[in-house]
Amino acid sequence: MSTYAELVQKVGRLISDPDISTYSEEIYWDAICAAHDAILPWLPNYQSVLLTSGSSGVYTLPSNVYEIQAVQISDGKYLNRATLTAGTTRAASLSDCDWIENPKGFLSLSYTDNTDPVTVHYHGFWSKPPTPNANTFVIAVPACGHMGMVYYAASIVITPVIVDTSTLGPFKQRIDSGTPQMNPMKDTSEWFRVLFLQEMKMMPPFQKSRS
Repeated sequence: MSTYAELVQKVGRLISDPDISTYSEEIYWDAICAAHDAILPWLPNYQSVLLTSGSSGVYTLPSNVYEIQAVQISDGKYLNRATLTAGTTRAASLSDCDWIENPKGFLSLSYTDNTDPVTVHYHGFWSKPPTPNANTFVIAVPACGHMGMVYYAASIVITPVIVDTSTLGPFKQRIDSGTPQMNPMKDTSEWFRVLFLQEMKMMPPFQKSRS
């Protein structure tokens, strides 16, 4: 298992900062935390949780829910997802009950008298290093996603240089400095995003739930 410090080192080597001295610890941390979320459409974190009823068929979801995949009632049946299509109605019985995440962070059933627990299968956010100094934090993301994270993080870490170059660009005078609009680091950042997308597209496809 890789640690946060090892991931930082990989990003640093990629952007010619092997000593992690050119850019701040905070920007590395911001970048790697952002990379944890960027990979979710290709590399989800499968989770499930048993929820007890709140009131009127509404259940409070865990804070780490990224996307609900399925809802299962106590008899083992998987409920339909509400489509909210014009001309349709939501089922008022438990046997035909449907669900929707509304409002955000809450699961709402169409059968509001249900008091039994329900099991929610979902894609959750990956756990992230809590601070810029959490060097021994173990990365929970599978190793197959680490290179994509490194590419994505690299594109963010060099952003301060891109901003500085953009700010100073209008004051360039020498011909060999290029036009004020030229920003090589911006092109580098965009190239890292291209590499990130190419890397993530190589992830094996996963089965999403059907409504």
